[in-house]
Amino acid sequence: MTADPDLVTAAGSLAAPGTLAAPDTLSAPGTDELPEHADAVVIGGGHNGLACGAYLARAGRSVVVLEAREQAGGCASTVDAIGARVNICNCDHTMIRASGIIEELDLASHGLRYLDVDPMLIGVGWADEPVFIQWRSIERTLDGLARVDPTAAAAYRRYLDVALPAARLVLAVQCGRPTTPSIVATVVARQKLRGSRVLLDWPRRSLVDVLTSFGLPSWVIAATHTVGPAVWGLGPDAPGTGLGALGLAIRHLVGVGRPVGGSGAVPGALAACLRAHGGRVVTGARVTGLDVEAGRARGVRLADGGRVTAGAVVNATDPHALLVDWLDGVPAAAKLRARWAARPADDGYESKLDAVVTALPTPRAVLDLPEDVLPAALHHVPTTIVSPTPEQQIAASAALKRGLIADRPMFFLNTPSVLDETMRPGLPGGGDGAPPPRPGAVGGTPAATEAHLLSLEVLWTPWALEGGWGDPAVPWGWLERFASICAGGSGFLESVRDWRAMTPPDYEREFFLRRGYVPSFPDGVMAALLGRRRELSRYRTPVAGLYLTGGATFPGAGVWGASGRNAAATVLAAR
Repeated sequence: MTADPDLVTAAGSLAAPGTLAAPDTLSAPGTDELPEHADAVVIGGGHNGLACGAYLARAGRSVVVLEAREQAGGCASTVDAIGARVNICNCDHTMIRASGIIEELDLASHGLRYLDVDPMLIGVGWADEPVFIQWRSIERTLDGLARVDPTAAAAYRRYLDVALPAARLVLAVQCGRPTTPSIVATVVARQKLRGSRVLLDWPRRSLVDVLTSFGLPSWVIAATHTVGPAVWGLGPDAPGTGLGALGLAIRHLVGVGRPVGGSGAVPGALAACLRAHGGRVVTGARVTGLDVEAGRARGVRLADGGRVTAGAVVNATDPHALLVDWLDGVPAAAKLRARWAARPADDGYESKLDAVVTALPTPRAVLDLPEDVLPAALHHVPTTIVSPTPEQQIAASAALKRGLIADRPMFFLNTPSVLDETMRPGLPGGGDGAPPPRPGAVGGTPAATEAHLLSLEVLWTPWALEGGWGDPAVPWGWLERFASICAGGSGFLESVRDWRAMTPPDYEREFFLRRGYVPSFPDGVMAALLGRRRELSRYRTPVAGLYLTGGATFPGAGVWGASGRNAAATVLAAR
């Protein structure tokens, strides 16, 4: 390992480097017997579905979670690939650590332990932009900005003066079920209206507009967009992206952490908790239909012809199939079904490349930093984000709609095995057969004595890519592009022992995500306050006993879990 920061577990104690072990519950292994009946059936074994099931089981309900894949966890999974344990998505977790779910379900007793990541991110550009380092400490972040540009530090402080109260308000609201009375009570009683003006104003504006009003420089705005609205598939100038400007403030309040053993430790702990309370997780069980009688959900139908009857059905997958395909002919849902059927299909736009490497790439701009600004031991601990300028991001948004990938994409680069030795690949490398060819490569790779896992998430990569996804030179080119801004980039490329890429068509095929798109709640806190799209902000449908949860519902996508908890509370309140 090249860094030795304090390693803090979920229980708050120190974990000595060299003594970490991956939790036994990692990635929710195994499957249970399918019951004929349950009080509640949850469709989809992602972390929100598992959280919903765990809360229901803890309340004494008989619960079964049905997962179509052979492993529960969804996009929060950690899987075996290329001779390593690989996270399906980026493993930096923020919101779940502020949600209270870890403590309420005592997930530490089920193997979940977190390592703190600090600095929380390192932001670099494609040219000669300054490096933006965000630490958990506000003062340390301001000090770093001041050494580059005192006016940028002053602007960042002005931003935080306004953003922090609103960020605290968002965190408070997401910790409870989003009914209008509960949101109003939180705003008035707990926050005394502090931050409420931001929640009224910023969602009407663009991120560029909001951050420019504080005088923040373009390189900070670009980094904020990359970790914010870019993940939603929106450009920095898109109306409604202004609320994404809260992301930096929220990170200061919550911090960033990674579960020991990979992101899959979260669904693994949730599944263990659910089972400890008598619930079941059945994998390889794809739901293909819904049984509705007299206007009430009575159970689900499976692809193999099986059926499970239930008093409540909770959908934790993309709502489209449920609301359009499975509710056809249900009078109570006719208007809701028509509204969803009229919605255009969304396309996926994220890809992820994982590699086993024996050389750690470092951007030249990071190497040039003084040791007292960023110690060399921390170069590979946080995620390094690479951001084009805001103008280039706007152009990339337009190119995405034409099926094109920008020449200078947005990258999230981290090496999970540097901080978490349980993610270290074994040597010699293996994986699933021979590695994909490296376009243009000549000869073999040098002998290695130490290997690391590298994760590169790429925005934006359209599902309907012009020319298709058949050419391995496309994903390999992302590694080449990153290597071009790194010291010793050619040596890094030669050190790649094995690699794989997950593109939008892969997510569609392997995770049943329509057109590779990961659904996310499309609105903010104000939409929840006003009860817009009630099936998404209140978790209920016009069909009695049928509920929604997952990333498509409030408060949104990402490893959060609040949607699952809120949906469970809604089910329990109804019963």
